[in-house]
Amino acid sequence: MARTKNRGYQQILPPTYTARLWKMGGYIRLSREDLQKINRELDDSNSVKNQRDILNDFHHNHMDEFESYTEYVDDGHTGTDTERESFQRLLGDVMSGKINCVVVKDLSRFARNYSDAGSLIDNLFVQMGVRFISLAEDVDSYLNPDSVNSIIVPITNVMKASDGCVSP
Repeated sequence: MARTKNRGYQQILPPTYTARLWKMGGYIRLSREDLQKINRELDDSNSVKNQRDILNDFHHNHMDEFESYTEYVDDGHTGTDTERESFQRLLGDVMSGKINCVVVKDLSRFARNYSDAGSLIDNLFVQMGVRFISLAEDVDSYLNPDSVNSIIVPITNVMKASDGCVSP
């Protein structure tokens, strides 16, 4: 005789997965040229305070995605040189696993040299599973992997490099 008690009843269980929490490293860079513009009250859009506010707002609005936030600041350094103290500390923390998500206001804050930026983003970060986010260009290597390879990344870096290639 067939059982009739559970007929028509199907138990639905929620999926059992854990959302990935990222360890965010917010990178801020202000060149000497940017600082001179700010001092002359020509443009403070790239000021450390402005960049910090933008990164803090992003972190606050996406808190459910992050388990930690570490800030890295290079004040008065050119983006054409990768030997910046905080930039090197950021890369060391990426290599050690202390952070696995790098967020910048825009690509020019990260690096002015496209080959350096491209090598880090396309190679090192991808190989290590590090998420890269550039807020101004709407680049997010995790949510939209194609955004890193889009034409906007090299064009933006080339344009920014030509603007800043003579700046210290």
